[in-house]
Amino acid sequence: MREQEIKTQRVLVNGISTLYYEYGEGQPVLLVAGAASSARDWFPVMLDLGDTCRVIAPVLPGFSGTGSLPDVKPAHMAAFLAGLLDALRIDSVIAIGHSYGGCVAAELAIAHPELVRRLALVDASGLGRAAHPAAIALAILPPRVADLLSALASLPGSEVVLACSTLLLRQPWRVPLGTWLAQARLVRSRKSLRTSLEIFRECADITGQRPGILVVDRLARLRTPVLIVWGGTDTLLPAWQGRAAARRLPTGKFVQLTGAGHVSYLDSHTDFMDAIGPFVRDSADRVP
Repeated sequence: MREQEIKTQRVLVNGISTLYYEYGEGQPVLLVAGAASSARDWFPVMLDLGDTCRVIAPVLPGFSGTGSLPDVKPAHMAAFLAGLLDALRIDSVIAIGHSYGGCVAAELAIAHPELVRRLALVDASGLGRAAHPAAIALAILPPRVADLLSALASLPGSEVVLACSTLLLRQPWRVPLGTWLAQARLVRSRKSLRTSLEIFRECADITGQRPGILVVDRLARLRTPVLIVWGGTDTLLPAWQGRAAARRLPTGKFVQLTGAGHVSYLDSHTDFMDAIGPFVRDSADRVP
């Protein structure tokens, strides 16, 4: 299996032992996973991009395999990613982030525009206040209830319920077996589940996504090319929000993946690569 060619690596980032995956050679591409997601979910994308790129998918702090930060604010996670690139001696990247990882990647581009040559936001948070009531419910859970939920969710079999939820996937039969196994490992890690619930609390409240995590106005001040990719049937974060954000960005472009849910890069992998491949590989004069 080609996935066996993906290297599992470790590096110290500001004193934190950090797990990351790496594949290919060429221009660096940074893949940032969202909450309740695994860096291993990116493996199909890594294999497709690795023929021309050096692709890196880190395990974010607080998830199984990497130490924790004091909090999970997107800006603080972005500072961690800047430290990761410094530790790996990478001058600049094409950053691709999904959901919460999209918000983190956007914060990286805002704080360090010299580090991010191009930015792709996939079903990303931080582009508007709308969110599904289920996400809001998770955000307002009392800490003790959240701990109980993470314990229950780590029981065997719960990963199937979570991954098949229509909030995440619309076409689960398209997801590779290796991704299912990675999801099973993630869901059985109480540490990862607690971090995911902490991210929900940090990023949303009873009114929707918190105003403090919104990035569109700040992104609009940059000249960084931005591609926004969205699952057309994403019910966790609505596609219209991504489309509206793209219109407000001077170099923004929006692509909708028909039939895909929130994890659109898994739901419609071929369509996703048709959108992201040229954005990553084409020369600068070909990128909007």
